[in-house]
Parts: sequence; structure tokens; C-alpha cells
Amino acid sequence: MKLEGVRPSNFSGIPLMIAIFSLVLILGAMELSYWWMWTVGWILIFASWGVSAKIENKTLVLKYAFGLLPIKLKGDDIDEILILNRVERGVLLRHFPIVGIAYIEALVYASCRYFTFPENLLLGYYLGALGIIVMSSSVLLSMAVPTGKTRHKLLATVAISIAGAFLLWLKTRKAEMIPMIAVLAMITLLIVYDIDTEDHIVLKTKKGKYLLTSNAPRDKVERAIKAIMEVLSDD
Repeated sequence: MKLEGVRPSNFSGIPLMIAIFSLVLILGAMELSYWWMWTVGWILIFASWGVSAKIENKTLVLKYAFGLLPIKLKGDDIDEILILNRVERGVLLRHFPIVGIAYIEALVYASCRYFTFPENLLLGYYLGALGIIVMSSSVLLSMAVPTGKTRHKLLATVAISIAGAFLLWLKTRKAEMIPMIAVLAMITLLIVYDIDTEDHIVLKTKKGKYLLTSNAPRDKVERAIKAIMEVLSDD
């Protein structure tokens, strides 16, 4: 049985390790100018995202890496289920601090590199570092502030993007580069909005915590939670 509208996130386990490794590659590409590292890094980021969740033989199966990596959780593996949504105003960073640490490290490194870059480098150097700065800080903010504060988070993301545009202008002194920041800001706003308007199902297991997300209608989310509860009761 497929859990409709539910997708596992890359906030723990092997998927988190893949995501962190992809950040290392992207930061390394920024440092060493190896474009293959940049490309592989982004491919791994997409691979770290979950694609589906289903109930199979009284087991919850979470699929990652374009469906090639299954993680199986039996009923006796799951200790607790938490629902974080607009009503309960849960804080994601409280449940997944390692993700926050990874983003903070990427933010600090990218910031240090950006401010030590000399002028007149290729634009890709500035945009790559600035993209990590804007996205990392915006996602960290979204994870640290309770869900349901969507307007505040989006306004803060706009402020971060405007600051990013100013930083880019300080390095390039070219106003025509600002539209690129506008594109980056739109992508970041969509990410923050998506994080904040989803329902989040936190599974506390013997293997660690796993996060399932859903922007499906509430009835589908409730059916998914009921199906997971049935796996627990069957065991």
C-alpha cells in the first residue's frame, strides 16, 4: 500500500550522509574549480531525497536514491510518532539538530570563502558561494522557527536575499547581476514555503529519527498516519 502524498525526507540515516557528502562536493568544487564535483554534488542532493513511502508485509518501506535505496522499518522498530503541523507549531531543528549543524558549517565556510574571494573572479565563484549562504541561512531560519509562521519566514528570506544582492554588488559592482539573485531568492522562497506549509511526521525509531513530509490534503495525511499506526498495532 503506497502512502499517497507522503515523501520521506533526507534528515537522517544514509540519506543524510549522502546529503552532507553532496555539500562537501559542492563546497569542494567552489574551492578547486572542479565542475564534475559540482555536478555530482547536485545529483547526490537529488538522490538523497525520498521518493515514496509504502506499507509492505507489515513493514514501512521508505525509498530514496530515485527509488533504488529502500529503508525498512518494522512495527517494533518504531517507538513513537509525532505530528508537527501548523496547529502544533513544532520546531524541526529540535528533532534534527545534525541537519542544522550541517547547514551551519556550510554557511560558515561559504561566508568565509565569499568574503576572502578577490574581485574580478568568474561570476560562478560568487554566485555559488552566495547561493549556499542565502539558502543555508533561510533553511536554518525555517527549521528554527515553529511551523505556521510562514509570513515571518518569507519576509526574513526576502531580507536575506536583499542582503545577498548587496553582497554581490560589493564584489562585482555590476547591477545587471542582481536579477540572478532574484532567481535565487525565488527558489529559496519556494523551499521555505514548502517546508513551512507541509505536515511533518516524525518517526522515533531504534535506528534514529525519520521525517516524512506531506503537502497532500489532510484526509490523505490522516490515512497515512493510520496505516503506520496499523503497522505498530500488528506487531
